[in-house]
Parts: sequence; C-alpha cells; structure tokens
Amino acid sequence: MKIKEVVCALERFAPLPLQDGFDNAGLQIGLTDAEVTGALLCLDVTEAVIDEAIALECNLIISHHPLLFKGYKSITGKDYIECCIIKAIKNEIAIYSSHTNLDNASGGVNFKIAEKIGLKNVQILSP
Repeated sequence: MKIKEVVCALERFAPLPLQDGFDNAGLQIGLTDAEVTGALLCLDVTEAVIDEAIALECNLIISHHPLLFKGYKSITGKDYIECCIIKAIKNEIAIYSSHTNLDNASGGVNFKIAEKIGLKNVQILSP
C-alpha cells in the first residue's frame, strides 16, 4: 500500500475542509508514492516518536497534532520541530496529521466524546 492510499482513506473519513482555519492537517512530510512499511500513531510528533518509528521500521507517522503550524525560512535544527523535520526526512519517514478535521468529522473525536458522556442529537455547528 502506498502512502497516498492511506492519505485518501484518512481524508475520506476526516476531509481536510473540516479543519479549522488555524490548522495545518494533512501530509506534512513525505512522498506520496512511497510504499508503507508500517505506521505509527501518536498524539504529538517528537524526536522520541520518530526514534520509535525508526526502531519499528515504520515509514509513516500519523499524528493528531500537526508538527508544522507555520512556514519556515530555514531548517537548521535549532528547535525540536526542526530536529524532527530533519530526522524524518533523513530516515524517509512521512508525517500525516489529522487534527481539527478529525475532531469535527462525523464519528470523529468530538462525536466520540459526546457519545461517551451521553449527549444526544449531536451535530456539527460549523467547520
């Protein structure tokens, strides 16, 4: 299976247009034509998460919170985000984030929370 096939499946469930304006969900790093060797799911991408993906031979990390929220003029390793970018690219690891689009999707995070606390007639107010 290729990364683009995983991306399509994720976006069928949680379409990118459902994300809030501030968000940056989607494929953040990686080549869509790469074959998936394994996928690691996490809340936040950290160097430790990337190290775990390397150890488990996973070339796809699917996170809830995006690693990248802003544009970068240079990538020099000066902070943990830049170190993660460098490590992921160096190890050919793709990073896909599904954040507020997953929160807002029908059957997504917010719907599951509402279900767990017993809310009825739940509906999306606005994406």
